[in-house]
Amino acid sequence: MAMTGPSFAVSATGSVHSAPAASTAKPISPSARPGPKPSADDGLPLRLFTYLRLHWLMIAFCGTLLGGAGAMVAWEVLASKYESYALLQVSSVPTALANPNNPNQARTDFATYVKTTAALLKSEFVLNAALRDIKDLPTIKAQKDPLKFLDEEIQVAWQDGSEVIRITFKGTIPEDTRLIVDAVQKAFMANVIQRDVQEKRNFLTELEKAQAEMKRILNQSAKKTAANEGVVPAGKTDDPPPAAQAPPPAPARLPSEVLVRIDPRILINRIVNLQQQVDQLPLTLNDYKRREAVLKEKLKALQEAPVPQAILDMIEKDQDVIVEKILLNRAKAEYERWLYAGDPKNPTPAVLELQAAYEAQRKKWEDKKKEKLDTYDGQRRREQASKIAAELEEVIRTGQRYQEQYNYAKEQLEKAGKQLLELPLPTDQNGVVAVKLDDKMTYTPEASALDTTDAIYRELVKQYYQKFWELNSPQRVKVLQSASHPVQRDVKKQYLGTGVAGVMGFVIIAFGVVAYETYTRRVSSLADVKMALPSPVVGVIPYQPAEAMGRDPLKRAAANEAIDKLRTYVAQTWLSRGATAIAVTSSIGDEGKAFTAFGLASSLAQAGYKTLLADFDLRAPILHSYAGVPNGAGVCELLRSETDLRSAIQFLPNGLHLLPAGQWSDEARKAATGERLATILAKLKEPYDCVVLHGHALLTVAESVEVARRCEVVLVCARYRETAIPLLKNAAERIATMEIPYTGLVYVGASEQEALC
Repeated sequence: MAMTGPSFAVSATGSVHSAPAASTAKPISPSARPGPKPSADDGLPLRLFTYLRLHWLMIAFCGTLLGGAGAMVAWEVLASKYESYALLQVSSVPTALANPNNPNQARTDFATYVKTTAALLKSEFVLNAALRDIKDLPTIKAQKDPLKFLDEEIQVAWQDGSEVIRITFKGTIPEDTRLIVDAVQKAFMANVIQRDVQEKRNFLTELEKAQAEMKRILNQSAKKTAANEGVVPAGKTDDPPPAAQAPPPAPARLPSEVLVRIDPRILINRIVNLQQQVDQLPLTLNDYKRREAVLKEKLKALQEAPVPQAILDMIEKDQDVIVEKILLNRAKAEYERWLYAGDPKNPTPAVLELQAAYEAQRKKWEDKKKEKLDTYDGQRRREQASKIAAELEEVIRTGQRYQEQYNYAKEQLEKAGKQLLELPLPTDQNGVVAVKLDDKMTYTPEASALDTTDAIYRELVKQYYQKFWELNSPQRVKVLQSASHPVQRDVKKQYLGTGVAGVMGFVIIAFGVVAYETYTRRVSSLADVKMALPSPVVGVIPYQPAEAMGRDPLKRAAANEAIDKLRTYVAQTWLSRGATAIAVTSSIGDEGKAFTAFGLASSLAQAGYKTLLADFDLRAPILHSYAGVPNGAGVCELLRSETDLRSAIQFLPNGLHLLPAGQWSDEARKAATGERLATILAKLKEPYDCVVLHGHALLTVAESVEVARRCEVVLVCARYRETAIPLLKNAAERIATMEIPYTGLVYVGASEQEALC
């Protein structure tokens, strides 16, 4: 197909160039040494600006998307949450109307009490109680594990030496924030403080019962003592006591028993201590029973908990289960195929066998799933159950120990009471059962029982009133402030982070563009070409080849003018010095060498030079399409000696002679080197003023070097946004090793301003 672009030989005014005047050929000499190469660092800011300018649309679009996404993420992540807090006051010294304790000891224990209170605020039973009131809040519904969420987000803080504990929660919904803080505070007061008060009230009730019982016993003893007050003491009677009533001689006993007989108060003190244990141990036993019940409920909940979906998915993806599933599907398909092939109501024995095999395979599949379930989930449950079981075992063991202590204390209390009542009393010389302990007190069994009962009763009364006044005293922990009105904090941080994230989207895209362009280093301007190579730039052609050959007359005229300027430089600088063969090549393909070669040859032909354009790009010939002629016999046929030069050359209407590439073959590749190639090139030069050779890319094909080194002039084409600077440098280094007299660069795709240089 003929070219639709400009004719390259006609100037912008439409006049045809005249042939240059004949000049005396001069011997070929190396061209002048080029000037100092500019430093790459000198154009670094300009190059960066060029990269950004080339990709401004992509930076704007992708930067908007990435920056918008980053801004949204930053807005959510750095969201200024609403904060609400509540305050509790813990007295450093418990306030009691009748406090027998040491105040200094209470102050010493205050730090421990505050830490215990803070730990109880985030304990599991307090948070569970709070969740019952706030389970319908959107903030709680959005959490997979609300208990863990509250444990992580609820903050409990206090300062050393301060009596104030601060409960803080931050959230995105203001009302939820306030309600959550209120719920935790109320749950703590109800489940810790009020429960402690209730336990004290229960203990007070037990004290009332014990006090009433001891009062009854005391009244009975007092009545018995009053009834005996009218009996004349044995020491005052005139008649000696009968021999039958004389106490038997005391048997030999251990010193401790003798001591008890002499001073029964030792036994009475033991009875008091045992009675205290009997009163206090039931409360401890009840606490351990509650802990035992809680641990049993945890074990039951662990056993009844459903298998997590993640583990079920893992089982379905297990290789063994998949294999059994495949075998099951095969057995099912085989069974159904034979079942429906016959009579489903009257299956044959073969179908029944397939059914049995299908059921057996189903059982194997289900057994395999159970096995994997036990492997994946059973181990986890066993580990958790073992921990709970160990704790439960310890609680049961401790509870049993306290139960044994309680039973032992009751048994010893009963024995001590009987021992007190059965003590053999010493008598005086007259046989009077009485021991004078001091000048004012005489020991008798009735008086001893009365004193013992009275001492226990006094202790119970003392404990009762202490506990009563403790209950009616102000609580040590009290609510100082309920949940405050939620407020936002650090709003500037959210806005600043969102803005930075939005800007970073553009920065990241721009950085990526600069990094990519720096890595590829494609030609983006005439300055890049000049800095890349020491060879001079002899031609600057505006627009891309497709635009230069398009329908826009202004672009076609500008490209024509640039080609004419290139032809003028070539003619005056090299052809006038005797150069004949001009090779037009590039580092790799598709860099404008065909466009440049055809345009330069056409311009030379129309300027009066007898010019031959030879297509030595044997593997991908294209010049015949520019000329609008078929790719007939050409260079390949000449290399294979299948035709002669006269038959292969085609004459174009613009005066240009064209030698197409011909049909490529491996024989042509082998012949495109050495003497055969040199002979053909020598024949091509003989009848022509100038021979323009369109060669292969220098870095891709070996024969391109053979063609280029046999020419006096080599033009290397670099195309805008197509040529990589490192590859262009490699091509220049390869040309430098050939010692070619003249080299130059042709920049294709330049801007109009660059073409004026």
